[in-house]
Amino acid sequence: MADRDLSAVVRLVNQIQPALARADRPALKHVIEELVRLRAPMGGQWQSLAQLAARIGELGISRRAFDLHVEASGGSPAVRYQRATFLAEWGWLDEAEAALRTLPEDQPSRAANTYSRAVVAFNLGKHDEARDLLERVVELRPQTGSAWLMLAMSSDLAQDETLLERLVAAEHGMAGGQPVERAALCYALGKTYADRGEHGAAVDAFARGAQQMKAVATFDRERDRVEAQESLEGYDAARIAAMARVPRDPTGRTIFVTGLPRSGTTLVEQILTSHPAVGGGAETSWLATLAMEVGGRSYPALARYVEANGVQAAVDLWHHLIGERFPGAVHVVDKSVDTSRFLGLAASLLPDAPLIWLTRDPLDRAWSCFRTNFLGGAIPWSYDLEDIAAHFRVEDELLARWQEILGERLLIVPYEELVSDPQAWTGRLLAHCGLAEDPRMSASHENERAVATASMLQVRRPIHREAVGSAGPYRQFLEPFVRAYYR
Repeated sequence: MADRDLSAVVRLVNQIQPALARADRPALKHVIEELVRLRAPMGGQWQSLAQLAARIGELGISRRAFDLHVEASGGSPAVRYQRATFLAEWGWLDEAEAALRTLPEDQPSRAANTYSRAVVAFNLGKHDEARDLLERVVELRPQTGSAWLMLAMSSDLAQDETLLERLVAAEHGMAGGQPVERAALCYALGKTYADRGEHGAAVDAFARGAQQMKAVATFDRERDRVEAQESLEGYDAARIAAMARVPRDPTGRTIFVTGLPRSGTTLVEQILTSHPAVGGGAETSWLATLAMEVGGRSYPALARYVEANGVQAAVDLWHHLIGERFPGAVHVVDKSVDTSRFLGLAASLLPDAPLIWLTRDPLDRAWSCFRTNFLGGAIPWSYDLEDIAAHFRVEDELLARWQEILGERLLIVPYEELVSDPQAWTGRLLAHCGLAEDPRMSASHENERAVATASMLQVRRPIHREAVGSAGPYRQFLEPFVRAYYR
């Protein structure tokens, strides 16, 4: 590399930290894109740059950066494994599966390699293959709590006394282990005890897991409340309507599906992505990226941005972000769990985008959240029943306010009604999204798309009512939630 190019690389690298401090997405994109163009000698730093590009929505740049990481390593198996897990993390599961198959089975270790292949197979719906791989993992390394949890989710350990005995023994052998792995093993035990109808033992196991997770994933109730207030600041029906009248390109490509976790959002995503015009769905978190570009989630921040840059600039960015994840799709579903905190931005900038909010009985939903370990700490309020109640109350207030502001544009879908009469609600969902009815939607569980959420198994089954009233046997254990939520 010429001295001139090396000087340019140094200048670019020196811009990264200031751009991060300013949350300056365009500057970060420019720096990484230029480093990629120059094929800068970044060595192992290419991995961090690839992850940073992905977090700001530049998936194409991130992939090129990771390819340079592999090239700089001389194609080492360790770095190729890193690339495979990166592909899986960002939704390219078929490619990740193919990449993992090219690696030696002991890279980076036999247990880690086997577990990664199991996760990809599980998310692709290959559950028999995933179970075989997971059983191999817990044989190789019995203290792999994440493997036990996925095994419990993918099969009925309650009917396998041998595996259950090994699971109990594994917990006893994990004293002093990593909290995340210990927690995952406890959640696996809780799920198994619940399947056996041993309610007290199930609650105790889930509580032990939650206690482990609280050590690594803290929840700030006041910050949660302030963020919710900021998301509403300045928005009203008149302002959103006025913003919608500003000319821009069509904005109906994205269908937003939101609601608290375990409310049926993945089920609605599965129904909608069964339609031939809907090319995919995911929890993208791109609304947070859009808010970074705009300078905040409030209406005053949006108004300042639009005055300086116009509406179309933000719309172009949104289309770019969605196109990076779903190239060529006519419509896509965004079911990010934090959409409620950016709904003003979505409604104002994307006036053609359908908005859907799932609700569910609070007690059933609270129990389902408490018994679920969301991606190892992604939902920090879910590890304490009073925190769950506090967050639910904040989200209830958001829903009430957004209903008042958005009116019929926000379709409210009660989970209990959806599973009781899926045909009628499928029709309402299609009408709300401007989609024609299609016979393939009558068997949405046969939709073979990749699913990477806690509901991945449920959506592979025909729609059913089994989860309605699921908290009933645990009512006495949920008193802290009941007192805090219904006070």
